[in-house]
Amino acid sequence: MSTAVTKNRSSVDMTHGSELKVILGFALPLFLSNLLQQCYSLADIAIIGNTLGDEALTAIGAVTTIVDLYNSLMFGMSSGFSVVLAKYFGSRDAALLRKATFNTIFLSLIWAVAVTFVGVITLKPMMRLLNTPESVFDTGYQYAIIMISLLVFMFAYNVLSSMLRAIGNSRAPLYFLIVTVILNILLDLLFVVVLGRGLKGAAIATVLSQAISSVICLIYIVKCVPELRFGQSDVKVDKAILSDLFSAGISFALMFSVVNVGTIVLQGAINGLGKGIIAAHTTARKICSLCMMLLGTLANSMATFAGQNHGAGRYDRIKTGLRKTLFVSMGVASFEILMIYLLGRLLVRLISGSSNPEIIDNAVFYLRFDLPFYYVLAILLITRSTLQGLGSKVTPIIASIMELLLKVLTAKVLVKLFAYTGVAMCEPLIWSLCAVYILIVFAMDKKIRVDKSSGS
Repeated sequence: MSTAVTKNRSSVDMTHGSELKVILGFALPLFLSNLLQQCYSLADIAIIGNTLGDEALTAIGAVTTIVDLYNSLMFGMSSGFSVVLAKYFGSRDAALLRKATFNTIFLSLIWAVAVTFVGVITLKPMMRLLNTPESVFDTGYQYAIIMISLLVFMFAYNVLSSMLRAIGNSRAPLYFLIVTVILNILLDLLFVVVLGRGLKGAAIATVLSQAISSVICLIYIVKCVPELRFGQSDVKVDKAILSDLFSAGISFALMFSVVNVGTIVLQGAINGLGKGIIAAHTTARKICSLCMMLLGTLANSMATFAGQNHGAGRYDRIKTGLRKTLFVSMGVASFEILMIYLLGRLLVRLISGSSNPEIIDNAVFYLRFDLPFYYVLAILLITRSTLQGLGSKVTPIIASIMELLLKVLTAKVLVKLFAYTGVAMCEPLIWSLCAVYILIVFAMDKKIRVDKSSGS
């Protein structure tokens, strides 16, 4: 006989109360957590750019898309796990949730080993395929091999924090990251500036910080979160649960990785435009990642909100929450557009540490071209995440395949015709077409109800 999940201070039931209040209450700590994670990357770029110069910045830019590809396979899987666990939490079945927690850890270990192995053996061939400049090839490889070999630590944190977020706890991961980011910056300064270890030092600092974060998160779950603490009777590989976890996880992983494959193809075209453009694009993308994070946080919050309410059968709340979250996202996009047009040049200088006009001008151009399309991006991200929270697996992958094909088209056609302007045109075009597709899916399913058996 199943027992009901017992709520404690670490969990938040999102199936009751004001929809917008619980979404924003969950989103704020999640946003701050994501902001702190971005600080890993921004700290690396700022310290490296100001300490090691444009050449080191180019080396990171040349390999970042490859590292991101394998990281997306890890992050995507953990995101899928979170949706399944949120559904089980919403159904209030404590025994099922504990068994799912064990099976999540079991599946995570297998996935981590597989992705790391593939990443290590394919790194050099992929760098060659992307036309990585010879002048930065060895330096970029040394940085990337450390990041890929030890992605397991980043994955461990993502899985553990996704478990907490599935039960509505977005605060604890934030607290862990505050300490970890401070440590990461200190280690960056130690390895890069004091010890002179260059890009390898920056990679080691990031990995060590993630390892500490995952250990702290694990201790917290064992000590303070009974919903996720399984006993001996729960230690059993359950094929049904594994299938649910894997199908959701692989859907997210494929979605993110397909997108990153397209980015890799596009990066190959960018690498052919010269080192100045590579450095400019690296800087611009770091700023874009920061801006997208606000919209991404709202989208991730909607996925958890939809997942819990899907488990509870509260589809009326999902529709209301979606409508209100989209309204908030329009305000967020407006703020970001204004910020980039007023402060974009200053942000580029601060993050890149460069005074090269080619780098600064091209980075600012990219930002000012792309940001007005964030209204479209908001619609795409939030509606897609709602579908995923409802168990949709096929629709997000189709949208990702569309993105892959369009990025290949950009690399083969637009970049050749318009150079870096073609690169800037890429994502706005993709967002617009994918948003139309997602909205058509919603129009065909007016109740926002996904049939469990179809996975569509």
